[in-house]
Amino acid sequence: MTKTLKHYFKEFEEKVAGNPGIREEMIDYELVRTIDFRPDIFKNFDLVKGFIKAQPLENQRDLWLTTIDLLNDSKAFDDEVKEEIREDLLVYCFAELENLNNTILQLQTQKTKTKPDEKFNWQGTQAQLVYLIEQLIEHKFLSPISQPDKHRLTAQHFTVKGKSLNRENLANTKRNNLNNKNGKPKDAEKIDQIISAVNKQNH
Repeated sequence: MTKTLKHYFKEFEEKVAGNPGIREEMIDYELVRTIDFRPDIFKNFDLVKGFIKAQPLENQRDLWLTTIDLLNDSKAFDDEVKEEIREDLLVYCFAELENLNNTILQLQTQKTKTKPDEKFNWQGTQAQLVYLIEQLIEHKFLSPISQPDKHRLTAQHFTVKGKSLNRENLANTKRNNLNNKNGKPKDAEKIDQIISAVNKQNH
C-alpha cells in the first residue's frame, strides 16, 4: 500500500503521544536531572517533512496546509510542553509554506522571462488581417467577441510582416475597410476564396 501524508502523520503522532516531552529525575536524593525529549519529537517530524519534500513542487503547498490542519486537530499534544512543541511545528510549517511560495514564484518568473514571445507573423497587410478575422467570426469559424477584445487578441497573437500591432490601429483599420468599396481591403478576393472553399467542405 502506498503511504500518504496522513499515514506518515499518524506515525509521527503516535511517537508524540508516547513521548514524555520533559522528565525530571532525582539523583542521590539531592540532584535533579532534567531530560528533554523535545528534540526527539522534532526529529520524528522528519517523517512528515521528508514525505512532503519528495513530492512535486505544485503538490507541496496543499500538503503543508493539510499538515497544519492535522497539527491543529491532533490530540497527541496533550500537555503544556507538547503544546509549545505544536506551536513551534506550526511556525516551521508556515515558514516552509512561505519559502515554497517564493520558490514557485521565482520559477514562474524565470519561465516567463525565458519564454519567447511567439506570434503568428501575417505576411499580408494589416487591413487584410482585420478583414480575415472579421470573416472568420462572421462565418462562425471563431466565436463572436466584442470589437475591443477582438482587436486586443489580434494584437496579442499576430504581427504583420514582423511589426507589432496595437488595438487602436486595428480599430482604425476596421473603419477604413468599411469606408472602402464593398467594405473590403485590397486583394480581399483571396481571403473570400479561402473562406468559400472551407465553407463548401463543411457543408
